[in-house]
Amino acid sequence: MIITTAFKIVKTKMTKKDMYCNIKIKINGIELETIAMIDSGNMLKEPITGTPVIVVESTLLEEALPREILNNLEKIIGGDLEGIKEETKKEYLTRLKLIPYSSLGKQNGMLVGIKPEYIEIENEEQIKKIENVIIGIYNKSLTKKGEYRALVGIELL
Repeated sequence: MIITTAFKIVKTKMTKKDMYCNIKIKINGIELETIAMIDSGNMLKEPITGTPVIVVESTLLEEALPREILNNLEKIIGGDLEGIKEETKKEYLTRLKLIPYSSLGKQNGMLVGIKPEYIEIENEEQIKKIENVIIGIYNKSLTKKGEYRALVGIELL
């Protein structure tokens, strides 16, 4: 009974603005801004270093990353690098990370990730700058209506 009451109180206190935040990503010297959903279930980490991962739609990164990387994410995961120019391979392959994940619709999934210079999370009128984070590149839309284009784990707030 106590747990049920607590959930009802939390549910009434949370508003839509509590579920979203503005983020700024600086990658390759380019700043990108979007709205992110605060995802309490996102505890995704890069497996070797334990660095937290923010999931971002690939289309948001089009200004900052080469198209040949973004258009070949599935091939990169599979180790097929034929569609990528040599100079792009030299510049990016050592920077890319493979991040395993599982979600409601997908068991044993993989994301390609890349480390940005930093991200800034604006939440409740404060801005938090984080340098130790990985951007997980998601090759689809996160939402049908486009309310947000990234998922931020609650531990980063």
